[in-house]
Order: sequence, then structure tokens, then C-alpha cells
Amino acid sequence: MSTTELDGKYHVSSTSTYDGPLERKSDGMTEIRNGKTSRFDENGVFWSSHFTLLNEGEVEMLSVADPSEAKADFALTRPDGSPTCEPVTYRSVLKLSRKDGRLQMSGQIQYGEEITLLTMRRIDGQNN
Repeated sequence: MSTTELDGKYHVSSTSTYDGPLERKSDGMTEIRNGKTSRFDENGVFWSSHFTLLNEGEVEMLSVADPSEAKADFALTRPDGSPTCEPVTYRSVLKLSRKDGRLQMSGQIQYGEEITLLTMRRIDGQNN
């Protein structure tokens, strides 16, 4: 499998241990092309991600969240939990699973004390 075989449209959903005042709205739809994706979330944060196949069952994801275009009352958080309007980089190794020709990437992202459980389910693309 090559990185381009990840190409397609995905539903992104997450659950986080974050319990602060900034409402997260990063779930939604995205499209991977040539192992890369970019999109704005509902808060106006620009996400760009790069996916690298490590083996048949794992994908490394490197994501940069840039809040420079975000809503005026929104900020990301630093590893210490304080708010920031600077870009934040997240790195994780996601489990890659296949069922009935569909792909799913899932795993956890740890950033400071916060843990986010991420699931990306392909809703179209190759082999669907």
C-alpha cells in the first residue's frame, strides 16, 4: 500500500480530555490527496496534515493547526494548557484498519496533559 491509497474523503471525529473554556469544533470532513489534507474547522482554525505509512497497520500523522484565521474569541492551547494564537503541531501514530474495503485510521494524540482520541473513517475513495 502506498500513501496515495489513503486518498479519499474522510469523516473526522474526536473526543478529548480537554476541560477548559475554549469550545473545540475540529470534527468534520476532510479529503486526503497524495497523503496530505488541509481544511478549516468550525472555529476557523486551518488544519494541514501529512500522512506517512509506517507499515500495513500504522500511519504517522503530522498535523499543524493554525488559528490565525480563527474566530476572535478562540485560541488553541499550549502543552501547559494556556491559550495561544500561534500554530500548534500534533504528531501521532494511528492504527490503520480495513473492513469491507473501507479504511479507518484511529489513535490518540497526547499534547501536554491533554489526550485526544481521533478517528478518521473514509467515506469514499479507492476500494469502496
